[in-house]
Amino acid sequence: MKKLIVGSWTAGSFNVDKFAKSLLLFRNAPRSGAASPAQMVLNRPVRDALPAHRRSFAPEWQQKTDVLEKRARRAKEVQIEHYNKTAHSLPPLSIGDHVVIQHPISKCWSTPAVVVEIGPHRDYLLKTPAGRLFRRNRRMLRKRVPVMPGTKSTSTPTPPAPIPVKPETTSTTKSMPPAPEA
Repeated sequence: MKKLIVGSWTAGSFNVDKFAKSLLLFRNAPRSGAASPAQMVLNRPVRDALPAHRRSFAPEWQQKTDVLEKRARRAKEVQIEHYNKTAHSLPPLSIGDHVVIQHPISKCWSTPAVVVEIGPHRDYLLKTPAGRLFRRNRRMLRKRVPVMPGTKSTSTPTPPAPIPVKPETTSTTKSMPPAPEA
């Protein structure tokens, strides 16, 4: 808009006609991904100083653009519907919950922690057993059940007892075939 005003000054005076033409062109220019402001208000393009064919102002072009807009709207709805099929929010954590933190580089879930504070934007302040404090987003946290000392854990299976294997009896020395008689 400032460029339109600056461009309307000629020889130290403000040219109102030049400003009106440039404002008309500005309002008739389509914005990114949408119709021009004049088309939004009047449902058709406005005649301006730029040359255009008469048929571009005909109502059938407006009907065709309406059909295209409906198709684009429907395609966007299908895209949103497809995305939302599997997207879901993670349940919020509460203070005192035991969690595992995902390492940002290796992506391993290795660091245990306890939620100390809940932030305003799905972020949590966590304290590890070593005493370090981390602030992580909910996506980087997984809830875990803490293992109490003295209770048997079902999450870590005990290795099975070794099964004795009976060694097979094989000949360790190979006999040479008899030499041919000459």
